[in-house]
Amino acid sequence: MIDAGWRWVGCAAFAAAVLLSALPVSAQPVNLRIGCTNPAGSVVTDPIDRFVNAVGQKSNGKVTARNYYQALGIEQQLAQSVMSGTVDIGTMTGSNAATFSNAFLIFDLPFLFKSYDNMLSALDGPIGRQQVAQFEKDTGLKILAVFGFAAGRDVQTRKTALKVPADIKGLKIRTTSSPIELATYRAWGANPTPVDFAQTLTALQQGTIDGLNLDTPAVLSTKMYEAVKYNLHLGYQMSMLMFFMNAQKFASLAPDQQKAIVDAAKEAEAWNRKDSVERLAAQEKQLASLGVTAYTPSAAEWTQWAAVRDEVWSKVAEAQKGKLDLGLARQLADTQR
Repeated sequence: MIDAGWRWVGCAAFAAAVLLSALPVSAQPVNLRIGCTNPAGSVVTDPIDRFVNAVGQKSNGKVTARNYYQALGIEQQLAQSVMSGTVDIGTMTGSNAATFSNAFLIFDLPFLFKSYDNMLSALDGPIGRQQVAQFEKDTGLKILAVFGFAAGRDVQTRKTALKVPADIKGLKIRTTSSPIELATYRAWGANPTPVDFAQTLTALQQGTIDGLNLDTPAVLSTKMYEAVKYNLHLGYQMSMLMFFMNAQKFASLAPDQQKAIVDAAKEAEAWNRKDSVERLAAQEKQLASLGVTAYTPSAAEWTQWAAVRDEVWSKVAEAQKGKLDLGLARQLADTQR
């Protein structure tokens, strides 16, 4: 015979379970799975870790999150997982976003921004907000933050030191499949070669490709310095990493949970903008200590590299009719200081 006390406990537990199940899903505690293709400790994963800590605090434990480093697929696969809802939050570079939306094509144009700060100002301004809205409409993703590297893309090579475009002719340079990257390297006379990023270090070591195009922080965090010996400081294209969430998942949450997520993301974004700049000088020294020789072009040499700008812009706009607004790009270029 069941003791009356145990009967009461059982009834109470059952009632509590029924009450909890009757609550809207959005009112229940939620744990978010975050996928990131960058390694732990990098300039763009440290702010994600800050987000993880902040969202727990700001939600009083109603929202918790875990970051899965380099475990949930390459960027395009990860983005698809977030779109389908099998992963809650993910990251993707602006270049790879072209697979899903044309919204950030203009931000990939070479020699569009004079500085990293110019890119951030553009993202924060009306044009940036317009492109964010377009990306979200195209993908069903909600952009929570945009993380940066404090530097634009350079060109790294295994055996050939680059100074002028003539030096890159015929070299196989790893790129994404972005039509803008492909057009840029072809205009310089190189042989752009799309390679899965996870295979890039091996491809360099085996000599399948001659170089790649990363910013200094990424060369360090991905250990590409093990295979490249030269770095041309060109900053021809500004890099960004979008931090996004499945929009339906976000909409299913309670208002206070949504606010905690948005506030934590913005806090992490602001921290990244400061931290990335503070790290850069030390990172460049570290890269030099690892045997990578950096070269900054003279004004005349830089002009030779930048001379392809109008050609690339026109070719890409023609190939991407209706997808890339050159008028918008020129507006961004003309309003910079």
